Amino acid sequence: MKTLRTLLTFALIMSASQSFAQLKLNTLSVNVGTIRTFFPDGFIYSKYQYAFYPEFQAGGDFFTSYFQWTAYLGFWDDGIDQVLPVADMVTYSYKTRVVGIRINFLPDNIARNSLLPTGVFAGIAHHFISVDYVGGYGYDGKLGQSHNLNSNTFEFGINADYHLVGSMYIRGEVHQYFPLGNEYIDTMQKNRRSYKVGLAFKL
Repeated sequence: MKTLRTLLTFALIMSASQSFAQLKLNTLSVNVGTIRTFFPDGFIYSKYQYAFYPEFQAGGDFFTSYFQWTAYLGFWDDGIDQVLPVADMVTYSYKTRVVGIRINFLPDNIARNSLLPTGVFAGIAHHFISVDYVGGYGYDGKLGQSHNLNSNTFEFGINADYHLVGSMYIRGEVHQYFPLGNEYIDTMQKNRRSYKVGLAFKL
């Protein structure tokens, strides 16, 4: 029995090692773009509805060349530094770090006959949200308080890489968030999208 357990353990280790060996890290990219903030539609919020959004990505082949894994880190700040002219409302400013992981399907890599390889991806993201009190009073006359929030989202999107020279590519990407909960902050995640362009390096 002890010998059998040893053989099974060895087989599992070898199987895991072979699986991880097929997960390559061969793509890095730096992207910049814009992302929808948490503010709703309306004239007062119009200049704060989108924020500058830089993002760093790392990834590689996921067992085959037409499936790829990607992990990323992004950051945005809505830039509010003064009280908004809304009666009986506390003004907050939101800053968020987004950490996510996704699987990207590249159908053009199967035939390798496209000048502009496009991909479709799906994944999950975690949002570390800082809520900073800027000013104002609520309808009850109380001041606001700075605090932190967390939110999980599912994401779906498309991207495309255009070859420049050597291992350098121009990358374009659009992705949509879908909230995974029913909390207040998750409701604010609805209809949020980011648009990015950047440079990708395929090693």
